[in-house]
Amino acid sequence: MKKALLTIIALVLCFGATAQSIEFTNEAFPNDKKGVKEAKKQVKEGEKLLSEGLFREAYEELIKAQKFNPNNAKLNYDLFKCTYNLKMQAESFEYLNKAYKLDPSVDPDIVYFKGMERQSKYDFNEAISFYSAVPSTSQWKSSADKKIRDCLFGKSSINKQVRCFIDNIGNNVNTQFDEYNPVVTADGRMIYFTSRRAYKKAQYASDGNYYENIFFSKQSGDDNWVPAEMVEGINNLKDHDAVQGVTVDGRKMLIYRADGNGDLYEAAKKGAKFEKPKALKALNTDAHETSATYSYDGKTIYFCSDRKDGYGEHDIYRSVMDSKGKWGKPENLGPVVNTPYDEKSVFAHPDGKTLYFCSDGHPGYGGFDIFVTTYQNGAWTEPVNLGYPVNTSGDDAYFVITADKRTGYYSSKQAGGQGGYDIYKIAFLGPEKEFAYRSENDLIDGVESFVDIDIKNEQIPLEEARLTLLRGVVIDADTKQPIADAHIDLYDIVENMQLLSFESDEEGRFLLSLPSGRNYGENINAPEYLFHSENFNLPDTATYQVIEQVIELNKIAVGRSIVLNNIFFDFDKSSLKPESITELDKVYELMVSNPEMKVEISGHTDNVGAAEYNKRLSMQRAQVVVNYLQKKGIKKNRMKAMGYGFDRPIDTNETDEGRAHNRRTEFTIID
Repeated sequence: MKKALLTIIALVLCFGATAQSIEFTNEAFPNDKKGVKEAKKQVKEGEKLLSEGLFREAYEELIKAQKFNPNNAKLNYDLFKCTYNLKMQAESFEYLNKAYKLDPSVDPDIVYFKGMERQSKYDFNEAISFYSAVPSTSQWKSSADKKIRDCLFGKSSINKQVRCFIDNIGNNVNTQFDEYNPVVTADGRMIYFTSRRAYKKAQYASDGNYYENIFFSKQSGDDNWVPAEMVEGINNLKDHDAVQGVTVDGRKMLIYRADGNGDLYEAAKKGAKFEKPKALKALNTDAHETSATYSYDGKTIYFCSDRKDGYGEHDIYRSVMDSKGKWGKPENLGPVVNTPYDEKSVFAHPDGKTLYFCSDGHPGYGGFDIFVTTYQNGAWTEPVNLGYPVNTSGDDAYFVITADKRTGYYSSKQAGGQGGYDIYKIAFLGPEKEFAYRSENDLIDGVESFVDIDIKNEQIPLEEARLTLLRGVVIDADTKQPIADAHIDLYDIVENMQLLSFESDEEGRFLLSLPSGRNYGENINAPEYLFHSENFNLPDTATYQVIEQVIELNKIAVGRSIVLNNIFFDFDKSSLKPESITELDKVYELMVSNPEMKVEISGHTDNVGAAEYNKRLSMQRAQVVVNYLQKKGIKKNRMKAMGYGFDRPIDTNETDEGRAHNRRTEFTIID
């Protein structure tokens, strides 16, 4: 019994000895005085480099001394600071824990970082204890108080979860290096992202990693991504280039470049390639401008800046394009959205009213969390935390979501990834699958097991997207070949206001987002072709849908006809509705640009009612159109009005939809 007791005492003493900080002295290493001298030299050089902010160089010196003496508290704490700033989260907390174990008083601020380490494991109670111990004189005191608030929020909301699952999008996009800033087109078929990978002429930045460059990948039919390629024409390779946002159709891109303190650029796509980026001088200042996004119509840019007129660090601003195509003076979004801390990583949803951003100022689980706010009645709503597991105790940022609000993407550093930060897909309300609601979603690589918290399945409902995604291709009606650079104009026909104008790509394709709550007129035209029009009347209640269009344009020639889909009459009358003005003006422009053209304007009805009455009504409606054009200046001898009643149907009269197609006004070239 006595022998056993002595053994236990010896083990305790041995353990206690290993928990003591060992100094770099000859007394501690009597048999290796040369090694002590060399290690002290390495420590001194490492501390000097650390004070200069050269974290990688400092780490390389200090780790040499660590191999000689792994049990010095100050050295481990310095290695923590190096690896923490190098985003080596798992290693940094290992050094932190060792330093604290060797000497809890090695630095007065160590309790602050121990609080962060405990918060990263969702041990909110223990984290609060550490944060509460931060001295009032510490530079971290204010931050510690804020983190206590976050821990209290985490405790109260951790058992409410978003029904989703989270998957790495694979090694065709992700590599052993960092990938982040995912930006997807509204239909989710193409992704642009920033990577610090080794690639062709990639060069090293001052932090020891490769410079940022912009890459892209397309989604294949089996929901996978094809191997990523560098975007040509926009990466300067000698500095940071990071994608920030693209227009709904992917024809324009916002780019961050590390000019000065960091500025925003814009690159337009011509054909299959982007042109040289141009600085957005109206947005850039001597401050740090970053993280930008377009509105659905491309006429507003939301971006982040730490300029002096803000509420704190980085705030979210917006700039609106004027009637001349110039960007206006940026406006701060105000104190409901912005806080005294950082608001970054902003994304405007294609519905025209929803804004996602990350912040470390609003209540969250720790670090940056992702929030959502909606523009209603002329103001932004109080931001809402997206909830767990989308948000974690680490930094959650670079969040984007597709038009249907079902698929999100963000950057995360997780165990089991390709290496560094990877891009992950978040499937909201997806098929039956175990939800990712524990530590596998943490941004901290190699986290310990989740603290035992009773997580209940209190699902957070997902807001339904209210918009129509219009995906089309423009082709020649005769050859069926795509028409590149066809003009697509979108109007609010109630307000007779042009919302946007752009061109189809080299394959004749285009993509439009139509937020619900408007009556849209779409006009598609190209030189030497008759235009094509469509109408989309979308009430506020219209939910998400995708409409696929194949637009066949007819060459201007005798006998060619088009249906004027945006000309409307009062029920059973020949009086034009105001919504018709946009379309009538397009007809006027066509005839002005073709001064020798003579046309027939014809009215058509369905088969409801007497034949004679329908012919008379259709004739009256055709004549009203002719009268409008004549009043605008088109000569009377260039136009002929005809009413055909229901003699020339283009669809069945057996359904409501078919009869609606038959009630129409047509435009036919007769000379």
